[in-house]
Amino acid sequence: MHTKYEIMNKVLVILMSLIGFSGFAQKFTIPMVDYPFTDVIEWKGVGAILMSKNPNMTTPQINLTLVADKEVTIWDQKIRPKNKEFYYLSSENARYVYFLDNLELTKGKVYFNQLNSAGNVKTTSVSISSAIKKLGPYDYNKLELINVVVTDKALVHHFRYEDKKAKVIREFATFITHHNMLCYAVELGAIPTSDLKDENIGQWNYIGFTGNEIYFAARGYSSKKKGWSTRSYTSKGKEIQGSFLEAPSDLLPIENIGFGTTGSYYLEEKHVVERGLLAQINGKMYLMGAERSNGGATLILHVREEGEWKALNTMNLNYFIENKNLKLGIYPMNEGLGYHLDHNGYDKVSMVYFETGQSSTHNDFSTRAIVNPSSTLYPKKKEEFTVNLPNVVLVFNTDQLGKEGEVEFEFKEK
Repeated sequence: MHTKYEIMNKVLVILMSLIGFSGFAQKFTIPMVDYPFTDVIEWKGVGAILMSKNPNMTTPQINLTLVADKEVTIWDQKIRPKNKEFYYLSSENARYVYFLDNLELTKGKVYFNQLNSAGNVKTTSVSISSAIKKLGPYDYNKLELINVVVTDKALVHHFRYEDKKAKVIREFATFITHHNMLCYAVELGAIPTSDLKDENIGQWNYIGFTGNEIYFAARGYSSKKKGWSTRSYTSKGKEIQGSFLEAPSDLLPIENIGFGTTGSYYLEEKHVVERGLLAQINGKMYLMGAERSNGGATLILHVREEGEWKALNTMNLNYFIENKNLKLGIYPMNEGLGYHLDHNGYDKVSMVYFETGQSSTHNDFSTRAIVNPSSTLYPKKKEEFTVNLPNVVLVFNTDQLGKEGEVEFEFKEK
């Protein structure tokens, strides 16, 4: 006869074996929706979106299928872009993603499909030129688009405008609120053209958001000290605060090549040389900079605390060549700053974590990495598409794309 304790021990052994089994990789399939899946994109923290379309339709229509932490499709939806080419925009902690029909304005407007995590789609256009005209008699046809980003509360455009009469470069930001699609415009600043000859003075750039605070920064001086002027705004264009952040040291030039699903990446010709890249996420300000070190260079991630920059993590660049700019693009994520670094034969995506001492993986860069920010988090094969979800990692083999029939996904432990 078994004692009560022996029975309990057996039950515990069975439970532990079940738990151990459930921790192994788990495969499941997603059925084809009318046509083969032709592409996949990541909505960070939400899931993988499979895309398919009828190749014979004269009017583009894209079928979207969300796969997340369940072994079934979460939802199927359709978007109807105006053109064959469109631009996918998403950000960490933003509750909407956008599929833009046009980056540059069309008759003063932007056209898009807006999608929320429940699968609801809104197809519309918004006049940006009308909002810009409220700031002054500026010709919207002469606006230079610098970036388009999604924040938690708004779709944000950043423009530059050469005011030849005043001999300044004016910088504008517009905010289209997600819910009512109203557009608000602000002038970020006006920089004298002559000042831009100084390599320590730069133009304004979007650097991130937390909730309803949207941040921009520009390199410059304060009391002869080098650093960045920063400003934050609400989604309705009301300025919240401004400050100056002194640079931690003499930083190496970085050619900002963009990374992630933002307009600045799609605008490849807009690369700008900076002295460190700022990022604002989850209420904190971060700086990714490069410094000379032991005959080479080191990437250093700093956080702003108590009015000072404090180093969090580093990455040694043993292959650094002095006469070539580091080509770097960053993508703020909850885990850290994902990045694409292209320098002297090294062309990889990786992550510098906010957690001190946490090691990183390095994967080869591909254009698919742009729509797959989780590729910076885990080692993966070239054909793998990984999505970091709250409790599991979702893995998809992209070799299945373009083939008839169901496709297979896999859950893996973190």
